[in-house]
Amino acid sequence: MINKKPKLIIQAPAGFTLIELLVVISVIGLLASVVLVSLNTARSKARDAKRRADIRQMGTALELYFDQFGVYPGDTYNGWEPICTTSPSNMAPVVSAGFIAKIPCDASSNWYYFDPEFDVPGGTSAYCLYSDLESGGSFGVKGGNPPGCPGT
Repeated sequence: MINKKPKLIIQAPAGFTLIELLVVISVIGLLASVVLVSLNTARSKARDAKRRADIRQMGTALELYFDQFGVYPGDTYNGWEPICTTSPSNMAPVVSAGFIAKIPCDASSNWYYFDPEFDVPGGTSAYCLYSDLESGGSFGVKGGNPPGCPGT
């Protein structure tokens, strides 16, 4: 008869302890919150980049309008016009002349402001176009050198 020694088998308990599960859940929650915060910052920067591009596009359309007609569109609103909510907009002649297909509007709120100014020293035509930015400050373009144009 062969003498076999019984093997000693040690088994770990099945499953995870409550502490292990809580640690894993808290680590996952911490990582998720860090990702969401950085994602919101990236979204804000993307919206600001779109606002800058929209302002540049409208500024180019205004310059093309000026090249053809010799003046910028007139001021029928009297002062700073929130472009997307004012009807009719002072930008309408630029659209109807075909220099821009439509006035770009910010879906989140009214961020674009336009003021065609004819009271510039020397009586020349001018405009100021700007947008407030979520990251702070403003971005603008101007034509005809109007005084006090934000973001330029």
